[in-house]
Amino acid sequence: MWSGRWWHAVQDRLPDGASVAPVIIASDKTQLTQFSASKSAYPVYLTLGNIPRAMRRKPGQHACILIGYLSVDKVLFHESLRIILEPLKQAGRTGVEITGGDGLVHLVFPIIACYVADYPEQCLATCSKYGTCPKCKARADQLAEVQQFARRTQSWTTSVINEANTNTNSNAAFRQHCMSQDVAGGVFEPFWLDFPLCDIHLAITSDVLHQLYQGVFKHIVEWCQELMDEEELDRHIKALPPCYGVRHFHNGWSGMGQIGGKERKHMARVLLGCLIGKVPRGVIQAYRSLLDFI
Repeated sequence: MWSGRWWHAVQDRLPDGASVAPVIIASDKTQLTQFSASKSAYPVYLTLGNIPRAMRRKPGQHACILIGYLSVDKVLFHESLRIILEPLKQAGRTGVEITGGDGLVHLVFPIIACYVADYPEQCLATCSKYGTCPKCKARADQLAEVQQFARRTQSWTTSVINEANTNTNSNAAFRQHCMSQDVAGGVFEPFWLDFPLCDIHLAITSDVLHQLYQGVFKHIVEWCQELMDEEELDRHIKALPPCYGVRHFHNGWSGMGQIGGKERKHMARVLLGCLIGKVPRGVIQAYRSLLDFI
C-alpha cells in the first residue's frame, strides 16, 4: 500500500514528522445456518496498511481484529458503523501519540484508506444505486462501454443527498430524487461523513474473490474455451510439468465441479502456459496483462 499515490498525497497534508496509519475496514455478512430459522452475523474487521500484506493475511499474527458486529438490517447499517468508527474521527484530526518499536514516540494519524466488501456491501457503504458502479458515474446500461466516466466523489454523493433532503418532503420523494442520479435513496446520513481526508468511493477496493477470480478470470477461461475445445485445453493442462507451489491438474478442468477462489487462483497460475503455441502473440500479451491485473 505504501507504494500507492494515495499514501503520498495524504502524508503531504500531515504536520511535519507525523505518520499516516491507513485504516483498512472490512465487513462481510455471513450466513451461520441453513435451516428455516437461519441466523446471520455481520462482523466488522480492522487492520492497518502499515502492516505487510503477508502478515495481515495470517490469522496467527492477529494483525486483523474484530471491532464489532453490525445489525443485519440494512436500514441500520450506516448508523451502526458510525457508532463503531466514531473514535477514528478525532484521532484522524489531531493524531495519536504512539510509542514505536524503537522506543520513540510518534504522532500517528489513522485515516480510513480502504473499505473491503463484496459488491452489494460496496453499494450499501457508498450509497450507490445497486447495479451501478460504486467508483464512477457510469449507469447500469453503460458498464460494458470502453469509454471512461467521471469518478464518483464523496462530496458529490453528499450533495445529492443534501439536495434531496432540501427539495423533498417525503421518504418516497427523497428516494426517487436520489435514485434518479444513481444514489441509493435509503440513507439520510452516511457513516463516512466528517471523517478527515477520507473519500469512501476512493476507499472501495475490488472484491478479489467475486469480482476478479470469479468474475474477470471466469470470463478469461470462457474466452480460452472458444479458442480451443475443452478436450484440447485439458490436454494442454495435463501436459504441463509439475512445479513447486503450483497445483498440477491431473484431470484437467472440464471435470471439476464447484470451483472456489483457491482453485481459480491455481488455475490462473497455469493458464498462460496452456496458450503458448496456440494463439497469436498479441492474444498472449492481452491474457498476460489481465492475469497480472488480477
